[in-house]
Amino acid sequence: MGLAVVRKRPGAELVALTLSGLLAGVAAGFVLSEMFGAGGPRRMSRIIRTRHAGRGRRDLLREREPLLAAVRDALAQEPVLQSEPIGVRIRGEHGLELRGWVATRQARALAYRLARAASNHLDVANRLEVRDLDDEAQPARGDAPRTA
Repeated sequence: MGLAVVRKRPGAELVALTLSGLLAGVAAGFVLSEMFGAGGPRRMSRIIRTRHAGRGRRDLLREREPLLAAVRDALAQEPVLQSEPIGVRIRGEHGLELRGWVATRQARALAYRLARAASNHLDVANRLEVRDLDDEAQPARGDAPRTA
């Protein structure tokens, strides 16, 4: 009876390691070329800014939520503006924005003054539109604001 001797080929391990290293390098090259290739740095900075901006926006909203509620309450308590579809939202880092439709210029000015007072005189962008003056299509009284 003879014993068969099985010898490992020392080159087989080396070939397997070489191929796996080559494949890993090619994959890393594709990833890096997408990140830093033509336009990549610009793309990466945009991705980073977007991620930070999203977190900042949530923090800003949480911080300004009491002001938004105060402005909405002030507008809702005013009898002239109760039936008007006025939206209030954050504008930039230091202000608020009024959007929607009102019946008269006086109602537009009143909404602006109330919003400024209720928001502790933050910057308020008055984007309210006056029916019959600012829109050729003249939305019906019950229509939702198209600019909100």
